[in-house]
Amino acid sequence: MSGPEPVGLVLRALGFGAALGVSVQALVTWGVRTLQAGAVAAGPPSLASGPALLLLAGTFGGILGAGAATWTALGPLRNPWRQAMLALIAALGSLVLSLVTLPIDRALGRPGLLGLAALAGVAALRAGRRVFGRVGSRP
Repeated sequence: MSGPEPVGLVLRALGFGAALGVSVQALVTWGVRTLQAGAVAAGPPSLASGPALLLLAGTFGGILGAGAATWTALGPLRNPWRQAMLALIAALGSLVLSLVTLPIDRALGRPGLLGLAALAGVAALRAGRRVFGRVGSRP
């Protein structure tokens, strides 16, 4: 076999991107909750506030990071169309998976969010090692 097995590579790359995105989203939610904890409640919410800006920029960054990580991991496919479509799936999938931060925040608070970020980060690290460790290996 001259190249990586495509189905296995795709599954590992999707897991890598999604786990990375969830880890970033958990850190963003932790950051927002930390900013909110130190702020004085005043008036209606504003999109110009620190927590709102962190949430918007961090969510976009998490989506972009998940997509870019998946795109990079799928480089051996050498098919930009497939890389783009699968990167989009991982990016949006990480956003959907990151909705788990809401019940974790309610049940466990900020320590739970850090735990989720660490757990997803370890999963991304392990998936990344499997993706990038096999690219240049020979049977």
